[in-house]
Amino acid sequence: MNGRHRIYKTKSVGFLAAGMVLTVAWAISATGWVKDGLDIVVYVGLAAVIIGLMLARSLLPGSIAHLFSIVIGVACSFWTTSRLLPDQYTWPERWEDLMFRLNYWYNQAIQGGVSHDNLMFILQMGVIVWAMGYLTIWFVFRSGKVWHAIVPGGLVLIINLYYAPKDITFWFLIYLLLSLLLVIRFNLFNQEAKWRTEGVFFQPDISFDFLRDGLIFSALVIGLAWITPPVLTETPDLFEEFQGTWHDLQSHWNRLYADLNYRDPGQIGTFGQSFTLGGPRQLTDEPIMDVNLTGGSGGYWRATVYDEYTGLGWRNTDEASATFGPEDRLALPVFDARYPVTQTYTFYHDGSVALYAINHPIRLDRSAKVTFNAIPSTSSAPGQRPSWSGSEGPWVEEITYIRSNAAVDRGESYRVVSAASGATVEQLQTAGAAYPAWVTERYLQIPSTVTARTRQLARELTAPFDNPFAQAEAIERYLRNALEYNEQIDAPPPEVDKVDYILFELKQAYCDYYASAMVIMLRAEGIPARLAVGFAQGDFDREQDVFHVVNADAHSWVEVYFPKYGWVEFEPTAAQPRIVRPIAADDDSALADNGPAPENLPESDRIPGHLENIPIDEEIGGGQLPLLTLNLSWLGFQISIPRSSVKGGLTFMGVVLLAGLAGAGFWWCQQQSQAAKNIFSLYQNMVRLAGWMGAALRPWHTPYEHTAIIQRHLPAHQHEVETITKEYVHQTFSPAGAKNRDAAQPVAPTVSIESSLAWRRLRPEMIKLALKRRWPW
Repeated sequence: MNGRHRIYKTKSVGFLAAGMVLTVAWAISATGWVKDGLDIVVYVGLAAVIIGLMLARSLLPGSIAHLFSIVIGVACSFWTTSRLLPDQYTWPERWEDLMFRLNYWYNQAIQGGVSHDNLMFILQMGVIVWAMGYLTIWFVFRSGKVWHAIVPGGLVLIINLYYAPKDITFWFLIYLLLSLLLVIRFNLFNQEAKWRTEGVFFQPDISFDFLRDGLIFSALVIGLAWITPPVLTETPDLFEEFQGTWHDLQSHWNRLYADLNYRDPGQIGTFGQSFTLGGPRQLTDEPIMDVNLTGGSGGYWRATVYDEYTGLGWRNTDEASATFGPEDRLALPVFDARYPVTQTYTFYHDGSVALYAINHPIRLDRSAKVTFNAIPSTSSAPGQRPSWSGSEGPWVEEITYIRSNAAVDRGESYRVVSAASGATVEQLQTAGAAYPAWVTERYLQIPSTVTARTRQLARELTAPFDNPFAQAEAIERYLRNALEYNEQIDAPPPEVDKVDYILFELKQAYCDYYASAMVIMLRAEGIPARLAVGFAQGDFDREQDVFHVVNADAHSWVEVYFPKYGWVEFEPTAAQPRIVRPIAADDDSALADNGPAPENLPESDRIPGHLENIPIDEEIGGGQLPLLTLNLSWLGFQISIPRSSVKGGLTFMGVVLLAGLAGAGFWWCQQQSQAAKNIFSLYQNMVRLAGWMGAALRPWHTPYEHTAIIQRHLPAHQHEVETITKEYVHQTFSPAGAKNRDAAQPVAPTVSIESSLAWRRLRPEMIKLALKRRWPW
């Protein structure tokens, strides 16, 4: 009766722990990070529970059990992820393909590149779920630390709760409920074991009463916590200092998983180093900030700019950074026809670290970290245009991103001064095309995915005009007229260039696509351009004299470089008003209309696939993938592995695993062999196995008390247990044993024939009971 009841209690703890692991797995599958495939983490979580129970209740030492868990977990994640690849792949081809994908992702990570392969995210989420599940089970069944078991899954859920595109609050509440029940049941289980050891009587059905009352209590605690207002209404200063660093980590995450379904940047107030041209926008009227202007009439509140187009999205490649604030100055370019505009930004949310500014910020009233591209000193020599405001480097091309060192909370303000462009139409028309080398090297980049018909369209639109300003206006005008504005378009297919698809197939777009198309067509004609993101100016509140900016004002636009005048904004998005530019006093002419868009454009060649975007369900085999290259930049070299070596490597890993198992078995046999020669080691092994069997042995028990407890678990082998104990007691406490221990060189007493035979009969039965007790079923 007591044995069956004890097993029942172990099962109840196991069910609660397994429920916690699977709740986290179900929550991750419901986050919506990717369109398909993330549900495989549920199977990984289930496998982690089963293998975790087997390892936690095995006789293996912790280090060996953890090693097995790592190997099995990675293999399980690889196997489940490989099932998302096309059916025509063989299993060796699936694993080989995943190895090369992982290698490509790793190279992008260490080289500062951008990865668009969602399969790597699914694979790594599988590994995370495995680690979380294994640690949960291990802490419960091996370490006996219930609070440690709750933490891994809780951290995974909290991060996804805050950042995931879909709300997983329901799963988080379920996890809290299961966690509280596990704490209650685990503590009761330990208390029952103590009562049983001390002979205290208690009712067998006490566990049901505790679980019932614990469920009610847990639900009340969660409900009370849910409706109670927060104690902290502002972020503590201690955490504010880490907001900027955390934002940097977010930027790196966005770079390595660029094709995930993120929340709209404007919704959470973050803009990273990269972003992907995706599907529908989900914007709201939630207020973001108020902007007060002095010395200007409005503009775009810029967060950052992107210089590199990947065919799938955009990336900022600026690598230089410096501290910028009231006491810090940088050598900034000085352009013609610029005037100072002071902006005061006041936020509606806590914890903002990305600071906004009109094009070309030059002063800031708070300490911040700024990102920029450093210009070589030869490009900033005296007499060259533009000139720089400082006499010492670093020579800054322009501040492209500002990150506050301390978070800006709700109601708090900061002030920034920008040198806004006041260049007239005539000045921009006559600016020419004498671009500096540091401009053409970065802002004429076009990937191979850009199609021939995109280039041809740009050529036809700009052919009638003889200056970059008129050519830029021609492309801007065409996009505003030719593309229908639609914020709910689906993401373009993964195997096509996004700009080409929008221009010639869908012919619908929102700001990200309008701006991307204009930048690429300008670059195709040799005109430096880049994409800027942030917020449009919003609605002007005359009573408060501020621009009121809401989430729906999140926007992308184009900046074009003009010699002497710097970067100037253009607005190709049809839903936004056109930019009104000043006209010189002696110029009363209107801008010319370039006529209708050209027709009968040639079809483009099919875009070849590239490693940066390998679709999961449309990938075709047969192509030769490059070498497996491991970039070890910190050591100054790289390792290239031939394709044929991958299969051999997998075979080698299998051999190593088998060798490890054989070595562990050999080590265990050696330990048992040594124990058979020493009565002290033999007795300690008997006590250790008894503990694995579930015998409640305590350090303060005498050897004969240990014997009585073990005999109750092994009634058929009482004589064997008593024989070993008697010899151990004799060698430990008899005068002869004491004399031996006091000798200059004590000798470990050998095992008698009776104890050796007793151990041979006893050990198999103890191992059998220990394995039976730890078998998960």
